[in-house]
Amino acid sequence: MSNDRITRNPAPVIPGISDSVKVAAGDLLFVSGAVGFEEDGSVPTDFARAVELTLRELERALKDGGATFSDLARVNVYIAKLDQDKLHTYRRVRDEIIDTDNVPASTLIGVHSLFNDATIEMDAIAAI
Repeated sequence: MSNDRITRNPAPVIPGISDSVKVAAGDLLFVSGAVGFEEDGSVPTDFARAVELTLRELERALKDGGATFSDLARVNVYIAKLDQDKLHTYRRVRDEIIDTDNVPASTLIGVHSLFNDATIEMDAIAAI
């Protein structure tokens, strides 16, 4: 499902991302850094599991604010100790969960470390 307030321009070279996103006037939802932990508060040992839990935490925060993945205009992704394996795993899991027909503008950044030794964190802006 698409959001009529958002116009996405696909990137010409890198598939699966929007080169730019235009949002018509209206309310915006700003989501703080979402991190996915196991129910006991531990960091998932499997990176694919960490990505899934982080996306589900982002989805929960979006829902609480009246939005869905289709409403995302911008996402920043931070991955600790980023390498090609983690990049491919992130993209694979992301594409299984988000609305790949309506991808937001995004930046993926490799960082040294994250909160509580998490391996991935995401913040976002949604048009609601």
